[in-house]
This record gives sequence, C-alpha cells and structure tokens, in this order.
Amino acid sequence: MNVVSQFGTIIPFLEEIIQVENDRIFFSPISEGKWSSAAIVAHLYLWDQYIQNSRLPMMLTGDTLPSGQVDVQAINNDAQNFAHSGISKNNLIDRFITNRKNLLDALEKANLQTSFTIGETTLTLENYLLGMVEHDEHHMKQIKEVYEQR
Repeated sequence: MNVVSQFGTIIPFLEEIIQVENDRIFFSPISEGKWSSAAIVAHLYLWDQYIQNSRLPMMLTGDTLPSGQVDVQAINNDAQNFAHSGISKNNLIDRFITNRKNLLDALEKANLQTSFTIGETTLTLENYLLGMVEHDEHHMKQIKEVYEQR
C-alpha cells in the first residue's frame, strides 16, 4: 500500500465510528484532561485544511516552507472550539472525510519524491506523508481505545 493510500485509511475507520460510537462518548474527553474524540477529529480536519491550503502548494513546487510560522496551539484551540460548537458527530466526520478525500485527490496527482524544506529540514512529500500517517494512527488508536472500553 502506498503512502497516499495509507493516508486514506482513516476514512473507513471514521465511517465505522459514525455507526458505533454514540454522541455522548464522542463528545466526552477520552480520559481525564484529554480531548474528546470530536476534538481529535476536528484537529485532524483543521490540520488537513492547513496542509492543503498553506503547505501543499509550496511542497509541490519544492519551495522552502516558513519554519515556526504556524501557531500550533491556536489551531488546536480552534479544533477544540469547533468540535464543541454544536456541530453533530455525523456532520463533523462527514466534513473531515470530504476534506481528506480532496487532499487525497491532490496527493494522488503529486510527485511524492518532490523535495522541499521546512526550516533546516529537507523532506520529500512521501516522507512528510509518512509522518502524517503516523499522526493519524496515533489518534485512531486513542479513539479506538475509547469505544472499545465503553
């Protein structure tokens, strides 16, 4: 399975979550002091938007991306607020899936061996995506543990 396909594996996972995880569980913290599954999905959704709109165009042309200009905490706070703004579980997951599919479409057309630089680090698009896949897997594991325990 190529890295773009791996980056898409979260879609069927979340489609299953729509079916099995009730709203109360989805919007409750996964553990004391942690985000809810909803906030995790919103976090992934906002980061996908940031990547597609702000990073991917520069990555595809091999440019140098600005280092340290993204306010990670602000995006994460926005995700938490968005997740608990009254949006439904299904709407949030549907928005994520639509957005991820758009990003996957763009990546399918890309040369994954294109190199770009972030700060002092040079990466290929493939290497960057492998990191994003690991990020997805981390969060999928968190969500899966929640609904397996309840």
